[in-house]
Amino acid sequence: MHIYSKKNLLALLILLSMSSCEKETNVDISKNPAKLVVLGEFNQEDDALINLSTSVFSTAKGAFPDVEDAQISLLDKNNTLIEKYTYQSKGNYTGKKAMTGQQYKLAVNYKGETYQAQTTIPSAFNLNLIEQDASSLIAEIVDLSLEINAYTFEILAKPYTVDRYYLENGQKIKVNSEAEFTELLKIKPNLEPKRDTTFNTKFSRIYIETADNRTENVKYNVLKDNSGRIFLTDKTFNGGKTTLEIYYQNLLSNTSNIQYVLVVKSTDPVYFNYLYSSDLQAAKSLAGITDVPIKGNIVNALGIWGGAYIQKIILKN
Repeated sequence: MHIYSKKNLLALLILLSMSSCEKETNVDISKNPAKLVVLGEFNQEDDALINLSTSVFSTAKGAFPDVEDAQISLLDKNNTLIEKYTYQSKGNYTGKKAMTGQQYKLAVNYKGETYQAQTTIPSAFNLNLIEQDASSLIAEIVDLSLEINAYTFEILAKPYTVDRYYLENGQKIKVNSEAEFTELLKIKPNLEPKRDTTFNTKFSRIYIETADNRTENVKYNVLKDNSGRIFLTDKTFNGGKTTLEIYYQNLLSNTSNIQYVLVVKSTDPVYFNYLYSSDLQAAKSLAGITDVPIKGNIVNALGIWGGAYIQKIILKN
């Protein structure tokens, strides 16, 4: 699941506070009453994770205070309790994965108040990689339902480390490189090489582009170049299929120990609009413009709890 960075939360909160005040371009949330901030995505691929904080920036801590004493409940569309989320650390609460096509409700109890949201996990789709080279790829979506889906495309760069070793008398003997493994196997052909791969918890989106005029990026002549996401809602697919060409810079020639993953999400409409507005505001803010309203779905609080169905393809290890 995409985790929203606390480093970028101040800008996000300023933008969220403008959702009902579109003409205002300068909003100082430090003078506003503290609000609960709920950030999370709910999908069938990853364990659920929701981050809670408050909208008053702490200069002493240099961060927005984490909320550690809330109660989070997941319910079905009939308000039947499914589970209560478990607190982990740093304002993060975790739960089970979502189920495709289901409607869910969220209830956050904090300081005697209840904050609610609801979302639907979209229907399944298939994702295929048709072509790929060092600077572009063609992805194919195969719809498995007749409903209108809103898709986002992104490529994530996920750094990792590899610990290479072999066992000798029950002890791990570290090996520094694949070349060293190769030399050892010449001497000890029965040696069994082992590897442990650990992914960094922090990852980034690489810049991608498209020239496809069906996409929101090109259709409105914004987010066309060097965007972190591509947005597509067009439903004129041929026989339930569509392809999209995505451009990037020398992906296959980049350094080792970085995994690149194509992530395509079918999102609920509110979540799609939230992500699009966030990216649009980020792009316009480079010119000092902060007039894009960003609307979440948490009643009486700030933030988003977005439903998504996710498909992933590893492009390069």
